[in-house]
Amino acid sequence: MKAARSLALLIIVLTIVLSYLPVAFGSGMAYDRSLIRPSGELGSKAPGIRAQSAIMYSTDLDMAVYEKNADKRMEPFSITKILTCYLALENLDPDETVTASKNACRELEDGMELELVPGEESKAIDLIYAAMMMSANDATIALGEAVSGSEEKFIKLMNKTLKKWGCENTNFVNTNGWQHKNHYTTARDMAIITKHCFENEKLREIALTKKYTMPATNKGDKLKMENALLKATDNLEWITYGKTGSWSESQCTLTIGFTESGINGIIVLLGDTAKGRMEDPKTLIKAAHDLTPGFIVTDSDKNVCSAHVKHGAKTEVPLDTKGLRYAYPKSQKAAGVKVETEINIPEAPVKKGDKVGKFYIYANREQVGEGYLYAGEDVEKGWLPSYLYISNTKTIVVGIILALVLVLGFVLQKRDDLKRRRKIEAQTR
Repeated sequence: MKAARSLALLIIVLTIVLSYLPVAFGSGMAYDRSLIRPSGELGSKAPGIRAQSAIMYSTDLDMAVYEKNADKRMEPFSITKILTCYLALENLDPDETVTASKNACRELEDGMELELVPGEESKAIDLIYAAMMMSANDATIALGEAVSGSEEKFIKLMNKTLKKWGCENTNFVNTNGWQHKNHYTTARDMAIITKHCFENEKLREIALTKKYTMPATNKGDKLKMENALLKATDNLEWITYGKTGSWSESQCTLTIGFTESGINGIIVLLGDTAKGRMEDPKTLIKAAHDLTPGFIVTDSDKNVCSAHVKHGAKTEVPLDTKGLRYAYPKSQKAAGVKVETEINIPEAPVKKGDKVGKFYIYANREQVGEGYLYAGEDVEKGWLPSYLYISNTKTIVVGIILALVLVLGFVLQKRDDLKRRRKIEAQTR
């Protein structure tokens, strides 16, 4: 009986320790990696767009996932200006005073201009805003001259930079994209140019600035400007940077960066129409997840992980998520996706749908998504042992085992007592 009581005590201690240790060390909260499954495929049916030449480049995977005549030489028009502005930001102090030359003030028929006059002094940053937001042609010439001393030398710098980036099918003969037979690029090259140029954080910021007021100069009044990119793309919510270009309503170009549900990319459109330039990006972005090989991390799945419950009839509750989440690791392997959970241990009673914590998705060591974790079922308050994270079911099972151990000990004790009595009786005869 003494042994039975010792065993019963050991069972109680082990039950408490084994119930509390998982809570103390946080086990039972890992995201179920079997739910990370492939999504998207290169070569999937591509959507129809109006642009004559286009590319969708995945910056997550460093590869093109959609192409349409991507190596055809085309006129870039004003998307040329992103390189001019990038080089200006890299080589000029933003507050540097730029004095407009006679060459910079030459009139370009029907083009957008600040209408600078010779000797007009502007800050470099104001000219960059004007070139990006309202596509001012004279601003780019003034910037080029400020960087290199002359427009010709700056154009050489532009082409030297293009060669360094590997853009073999691009040649620029001016700073602004003015139409010329020797001024050309391809969708593939322009994606590379866009990627490099918008590594400059200030250029990214300027590209999405909605409104800007250029201060008055020594020869001109202040000027309010609005963002032509946002207007031309109907304020498309997924755009992270970019620039428009056009020669007419039927000769338009566009380069943009975008991010949507964990996918990041660049879209270049050449030989498009004004209407196509507004609709084609939407079409391609909506197809991006089908065209890009990656992983769905969750789409309203059940039991993605679990959480411990304080004082609950059950000590764990399964957790669900809501909504699609994607990840695009460069390795293109599920092992490149990492999911971390942040769970606040709930206290019973818990109702199905209660918000219990958050999860964070990482690909290439960068966060690409997040979402909430919800209780997958109701959990009522438990009995007294639940304060030690022992569920009602476990309490019943352990209680039965303890009862059996004690009963067995009692039976064995009685048997031993009976044997002793019989032995004593035999000795006294």
